[in-house]
Amino acid sequence: MFKLRMIVLLICVLLAAIPAFGQDAGPTLGLGTSEELGDYLIGPDGMTVYLFTPDPLDASVCSGQCLENWPALTVESADAITVAEGIPGEVGTIEREDNGALQVTYNGIPLYYWNRDDAPGDTTGHRVGNVWWVVPPATAYASYDDELGTILVGPTGMTLYRFDNDEMGVSNCYDDCATNWPPLTVESADAVVPGVNLHGEFGTAERTDGTLQVTYNGSPLYYWAQDAARGDATGEARGEVWWTVTPETVTLGSSDELGDYLVAPNGMTLYMFTNDEMGASSCADECAANWPPFTVRENDRLAAAEGIEGELTTFARADGDLQVAYNGMPLYYFAEDAAPGDTAGQGRGDVWYVVNP
Repeated sequence: MFKLRMIVLLICVLLAAIPAFGQDAGPTLGLGTSEELGDYLIGPDGMTVYLFTPDPLDASVCSGQCLENWPALTVESADAITVAEGIPGEVGTIEREDNGALQVTYNGIPLYYWNRDDAPGDTTGHRVGNVWWVVPPATAYASYDDELGTILVGPTGMTLYRFDNDEMGVSNCYDDCATNWPPLTVESADAVVPGVNLHGEFGTAERTDGTLQVTYNGSPLYYWAQDAARGDATGEARGEVWWTVTPETVTLGSSDELGDYLVAPNGMTLYMFTNDEMGASSCADECAANWPPFTVRENDRLAAAEGIEGELTTFARADGDLQVAYNGMPLYYFAEDAAPGDTAGQGRGDVWYVVNP
């Protein structure tokens, strides 16, 4: 009897040492960090959360097997959401059509876990399929508009604009102009955090009142006061001097061996296939599995980084996808490149090569 009591007592002590489920859970959205990725969003259990680029604002197109692999971050009610300090923007929910669950959104972007992450700090879902990405609390990031294609938006998801009458690194919009077109400002230059898949140079310009306005490739960035909600872009072409901002479609990588070469917005190296003809791809099926074509969405406008003098165009593949071409040559990724800076496809079969500008 004494031994039985001791065993029961020991079990009780052990159970008491285990916190109740959720007792020590963090806020609904918190911040993780790594040397490679900087700050990114995490769920209440400390696990990394991700965005899915095919999702439109405030809606999820990930269901079935996709949802099994990428479980949605959900809450019992919107009122239960808590957010850690240092996360700008709006956190909300959408009701999923498949199961009625409330999925958490960040600036209208649905959030997911990755079922292959094993522990807090894991970010193995980043870049999967070039459509899954960690979510930084960014100063500016890319968002897709059905009419304008991919454009820059600010930290709350509102559309950003540039002004033709500005000079490089200098704003000429003050007084009534600045009331109608509020500048995107930050407390310090170090506070500027570009979103994932954004290349180009982000910086700041000091305004006459001493505030620091964010710039992209030298152009000061603004909101439009008449945009009422995320997804609005009613300032486009106002007075033929105000325009939404297209992020760079193609930028430059470099190595001592290869010199400058083209890379995609996700930082991955782009290649050409010498068996292709101008404006047409001869790489399909197994070839395309090994050499995924570099594609853009309908209505995406093309923008090249400084130093890229050739012409960017698109053409329709047999499956209807729009593949990007440089001076007529179709562009591809290489499936064995694992990270930005990899150039394992260079010289493969004496027909695959990086693309020098």
